[in-house]
Amino acid sequence: MTGVRSVLGVSATEPDCYRTISDAISAARDGDVISVRPGVYPESVVLDRDVSLSGSGSPGDVRVEATGEPVLRVAVEQAEVSGIEFSHSGGEVAVDVSSGTLHLDECVVAADSEVAVVLRKAAMLRARDTAVRNPGGAGVLVFDGARAELTGCAFASLATTAVVARSGGAPSMIDCTVTDAKGAVLAADRGRGMLRDCRISNISGPAIVVESHSELTVTSTRVSDVDGVAVLAADGARPVVRDCQIADTAAQAIVVVSQAAIELNRVRVERAGGHAVQVLADAHAEATDCSFVGSRHDAVLASADGTVLVVDTEIIGGAGGGVVVEEDARATVRDSRVVGTAGVGMTARGNAGLTVDGGEVRECQGGLSWQDHAGGSITGCAVRDNLGEGISVLSDQPVEVVDCDTERASGLDTGRTGGATGSTVAPTPSTSEERGQEPATGDGGHDELDRLLAELADLVGLDGVKREVETLVRLHQMSERRAAAGLPSPPLSRHLVFTGAPGTGKTTVARLYGQILAALGVLPSGQLVEVSRPDLVASVIGGTAIKTTEMFTKAIGGVLFIDEAYTLSAGNGSGGGPDFGREAIDTLVKLMEDHRDEVVVIVAGYTNDMRNFLAANPGLSSRFSRTIEFADYSSAELVTIVEGLCRGHDYRLEFETRAALHTYFTHLPRDAAFGNGRTARKVFEEMLGRQAYRLAEAPDANHIALTRLMPEDLGPLPGSSVGAGAGRVDEERVEQLLDTLRGLVGLHEVKDEVSAMVDLLASARRRQAMGLPAPPLSRHLVFAGPPGTGKTTVARLYGSLLAALGVLAQGQVTEVSRADLVGEYVGHTARRTTEAFDRARGGVLFIDEAYTLSSGRGSGPDFGREAIDTLVKLMEDHRDEVVVIAAGYEREMAGFLAANPGLSSRFSHRVRFADYSPDELVTIVNQHATDVGYECSGPTVASLRAHFATMRRGESFGNGRYARQLLDSTIANHARRTRTLVDPTMDDLCLLLPEDVPAPPGPEAGSEPAPRRAFGQG
Repeated sequence: MTGVRSVLGVSATEPDCYRTISDAISAARDGDVISVRPGVYPESVVLDRDVSLSGSGSPGDVRVEATGEPVLRVAVEQAEVSGIEFSHSGGEVAVDVSSGTLHLDECVVAADSEVAVVLRKAAMLRARDTAVRNPGGAGVLVFDGARAELTGCAFASLATTAVVARSGGAPSMIDCTVTDAKGAVLAADRGRGMLRDCRISNISGPAIVVESHSELTVTSTRVSDVDGVAVLAADGARPVVRDCQIADTAAQAIVVVSQAAIELNRVRVERAGGHAVQVLADAHAEATDCSFVGSRHDAVLASADGTVLVVDTEIIGGAGGGVVVEEDARATVRDSRVVGTAGVGMTARGNAGLTVDGGEVRECQGGLSWQDHAGGSITGCAVRDNLGEGISVLSDQPVEVVDCDTERASGLDTGRTGGATGSTVAPTPSTSEERGQEPATGDGGHDELDRLLAELADLVGLDGVKREVETLVRLHQMSERRAAAGLPSPPLSRHLVFTGAPGTGKTTVARLYGQILAALGVLPSGQLVEVSRPDLVASVIGGTAIKTTEMFTKAIGGVLFIDEAYTLSAGNGSGGGPDFGREAIDTLVKLMEDHRDEVVVIVAGYTNDMRNFLAANPGLSSRFSRTIEFADYSSAELVTIVEGLCRGHDYRLEFETRAALHTYFTHLPRDAAFGNGRTARKVFEEMLGRQAYRLAEAPDANHIALTRLMPEDLGPLPGSSVGAGAGRVDEERVEQLLDTLRGLVGLHEVKDEVSAMVDLLASARRRQAMGLPAPPLSRHLVFAGPPGTGKTTVARLYGSLLAALGVLAQGQVTEVSRADLVGEYVGHTARRTTEAFDRARGGVLFIDEAYTLSSGRGSGPDFGREAIDTLVKLMEDHRDEVVVIAAGYEREMAGFLAANPGLSSRFSHRVRFADYSPDELVTIVNQHATDVGYECSGPTVASLRAHFATMRRGESFGNGRYARQLLDSTIANHARRTRTLVDPTMDDLCLLLPEDVPAPPGPEAGSEPAPRRAFGQG
């Protein structure tokens, strides 16, 4: 009857309830309420009609779980959900809203996916008091004009950004919290949004980013504990920040670049790790009635051709100056106060312009200073009680000084209206003095320099590196001596190229080099900021320049160390798409020029690859004129490294153990996986593990025995393809797992193949233990066959068997498909594939439907091939750490193996999974029925067998999966049959009868059996 609002119950156990939410939705009419009882519901829910889902009990009592497919899809005009937790993993999207409006009230979205919630096109989300967690990716993505109203929501444990607005998407956040995330809000590609009364903290990257002509209004919000920039505006963006607090940022608090403009009203910034406000590259900032307190650098910095307007603002304390304008920038400061800064209150240098109208500057290192070719004016400003000059003009351009109250103007006529040059003004303090830092002179500086050089000399090996660094030190010292004698300094590039294999101490030397330059007074602080391609390169146009600028700014005063820098110029793909790595290089070259005296850049990587990197931009070679080669450690040096680790952890090597180690390192393959010092540490840690096993049976071992490492604690050389596990075989566990394998239904050929592989591996381990050569074995497998034949189950057993045999360290199975490996732009696929491979370290990487990687989907660049190429290299580089199993249809897998010449040799063993026979399918149904408390009578078994024998099997027949679906339908029919029984017996409730078995489906065999009717329908 129309207009009647019905309530449908869902429960896994209660009578007169639907067993799944999807069944209840199928039976519901528009306006119905579906009450979900406490429990876990493993299903993907599709809301395709106007219904309300309501979870019963306390928060978290109702949980819907799904893997791969979204756990919740909305494609209806109105849908309401309350009190339900949605758990999702293994896919791209957890909750997908493609149209209509979704109301979420007191829900939880717990995802481990690319994005937790996606809103597309005209979709709308209204979420209240809802929690979003996603350690695998982003929180809420709003794009293509979609909208979101988020009230009282909590975002936590996010690998990327909590809320993203793209392509006209417009989210609003009111009284929300964001913690433990890479970012809080990103508005890009003309996105729009609003934040009010929010709290953002513990952010590992930039907190709020507005770029690509987007608009964002932030009011009454607190941002704190940010390991990056609190607010970043770029590429024509127009954010507005009002009545907000920003505290404790590791980098700048607010950065404006690339033609962006920001409006700041009543914003308080406390303890910014860098500048409170930094404006670059034709950008503009207006700060009205703001407070910048305790910045660890100059409070307001405008450079390049940026512009700044500061009105009714106070700058209190801080390690740098108050307002600094440099290069071609312009700043106007009206009615503002600068008090107690460690540097000069306001400074203009280069070709900058600084206009000061009213306000005061007091108790600073100095008052106001114009240098180089800077110009401007100062009118009606009180300049008092400063340590240095009140007004200092060292510029060759006129500076107008009118009606200023200053006690130290050094001969300036403060009442004149004409220009004044600085020919009679005492010079202002040096840069290091402005920042409150002591110059590195005197005995203390030399003592620190001597200590650092001694630390460098104590490093194992690296003789050529040490000579190069010491030469650079002498050149810097000579430069100072020539300058003191009035001679020009020799040409000297401080930027360096470190070439060589990994693990040769490049990062250690870079850190020491930064500290040495600080001891020499060349750099203010000398800290090391270590980055790689993911830290510099973004996935959208303009984003790379922002990320690169942010990391570069973080390194100001110290060393920016770019590891594997050649990846920026490698293209990282098979062609097509913009090369954002080149954009990072171009940005880096400009920043090195703009801040040539503030940062030392060191780029590192393999020798040949670094040559290509330096050729990627004409300006790179001139800026990196000195290359330092880090050679591989010799066997004797690797032994010395192990000896040093022993001393540091109270172990000692016997004479014969040192000899065995030297032999081991001499014969160790120096391939791409060789890690030099890292390899030495790994060998040391493995020796400790073997010693622990050896002494486990000697509980009375004395102190000497506990510290002594013997030759037998040294493992076998890698490369035998037997494995790199713990080295200890658990025979009992192996037999248990083999028994489990034998107990699987059918799969006779599979059982024989896997058992034979286990026997070969066990034999190889025994031969190796006896000092005999082990036969070459490929542990990687191809599982070929139709779906539902137990490939994933067997993969898990195989991984556990390899771990029990000591071949793998853990044996866990990481399941992936094309969506988990293939990205959307150049370079994204290699990163995704590497991340999936890394998760599988010590276990099995199971690639389902692997043939889709070679299918050449679409007309653009073939990122599936890129995934295959990356996979082949990773399998070679880490051949003893991961076993790869590629699964799919038999015919298609042949095409997959032909996609790369290296695949066939690495997957030399193929295991064929055949369709289950009717009897085997009946056995599967029987087993699952018993597991859930049902029993099949003899006639029911015959009916099941007839069902499987007479049905038409298509190419995609689901085998065991279909058998489980058939059991579900049979149980549903049994429930419908017994629902009207007044006093059912135990047999009535447990016994499945032939009439409960659905008829075989038609031509599309393998799809879900006979559609079940909803409970309560005739």
